[in-house]
Amino acid sequence: MEKKQFKTLYPRNIETVNGRPLDYCGIRCSMEVLGGKWKLLIVAELFKNKKRYSELKRSIPEISEKMLISSLQELEHHNIVVRTVVEAIPPQVEYSLSKYGQSVRPVLETLFGWGESHIKKHSDKIFH
Repeated sequence: MEKKQFKTLYPRNIETVNGRPLDYCGIRCSMEVLGGKWKLLIVAELFKNKKRYSELKRSIPEISEKMLISSLQELEHHNIVVRTVVEAIPPQVEYSLSKYGQSVRPVLETLFGWGESHIKKHSDKIFH
């Protein structure tokens, strides 16, 4: 049976890294979909409730508008986030997690627990 090749953005336009084929890898796929500085924070905010763009921007003030838009588009592309246009004047857009996006919850909870533990053990390396 032939292995599937995973098409990744990281790195682009090459077939191998260090002589190894870019075969499908669960961690590589997870990083492709959820990696980066902001995507998991966006997903965490949407676990609380659906939000409009401005509410997301307010809840993650450090993110630039360009990065928020880009991250939302990528999450929507991977069916993690659903973008809904609300009939109103002016029109509004709401973002929510898809049913598939809800499957990220246990991963996020595990990362949260690990992060809390890491803060307790290594706060001197994190907060300086």
